[in-house]
Amino acid sequence: MTTPDILAPLLQRCAQRDEKALAELYQLTSPKLFGVALRILRRNDWAEEVLQECYVNIWQHAGSYSSDKSAPQTWITRIVRNRCLDWLRRPDHEVADVDDSIVENWADDAPGPLARLLASDDSRRIAGCMQGLEASHRQAIALAYFDGLSHSELAEKLTLPLGTVKSWIRRGLEKLRLCLG
Repeated sequence: MTTPDILAPLLQRCAQRDEKALAELYQLTSPKLFGVALRILRRNDWAEEVLQECYVNIWQHAGSYSSDKSAPQTWITRIVRNRCLDWLRRPDHEVADVDDSIVENWADDAPGPLARLLASDDSRRIAGCMQGLEASHRQAIALAYFDGLSHSELAEKLTLPLGTVKSWIRRGLEKLRLCLG
């Protein structure tokens, strides 16, 4: 099954208020979406907060998703990007923490979504399969999925033709799929 084949039914189930579908959607999409938010916002705490707001938004508006207009991952990523941009445009309401008292009182050592993914058995399997890829494919996939770069951004960053980047990602993902079974 391809990603759209998995995500579209999950969004339909979310529209029907199926909490298990939302949990599954979160498991499948949060690492990439956290990377997108982190790339835009440049702060873990902001990215985590925006991501939480985005999943509430996805839950509330899953019924408005239309597969005719966009792929599920595109729709979800657009929500995250737009929310990040809104976050950056908001008036500056942060209080300066000159003596670090706020940080000391509210610090949380709990791992974020990316850290939890990296600690899981699945991530070890993925990491092992990633090591088996050609270096160019591995780099393209890592930049696309962990840094949230689009194909065109990736082509520009690597100074390569767009078709080459798309081929590397497609071939790399196919090899990952075969490796992961």
